[in-house]
Amino acid sequence: DKVNVSGLVLAGSADFKNELAQSGMLDLRIGAKIVKIVDVSYGGDNGFNQAIELSSDTLANVKYVQEKKLITRFFEEIAQDSGKYVFGIEETLEAMEQSAVELIMVWEGLETKRLVLKNPSSGARTDIFV
Repeated sequence: DKVNVSGLVLAGSADFKNELAQSGMLDLRIGAKIVKIVDVSYGGDNGFNQAIELSSDTLANVKYVQEKKLITRFFEEIAQDSGKYVFGIEETLEAMEQSAVELIMVWEGLETKRLVLKNPSSGARTDIFV
């Protein structure tokens, strides 16, 4: 019963999209998700691509809002000292090995290299991150 989209863009070359948005025919949960209505000059793939281009500012905003909510949630966990968070590569990997991860946030600019060291006499392997 829950709408699983962040936002909905209505696009078309005729006035139908506007009439649909204002008609009350859409389920209220779906109507509440309309973030933009755009006029496009084409149909098919070209029209779809034009709708994406014309909505790029709005769609970027939706992504920004989602990311902001995730970061806010992370800082709330830290503030509450809930123990439901980790940061750092080794701590995150350890939580993953324990199947204790619900969400992972990774910085796009993360520049880390993994080195696997092997002890020639025992064959034991150790991972280090630099």
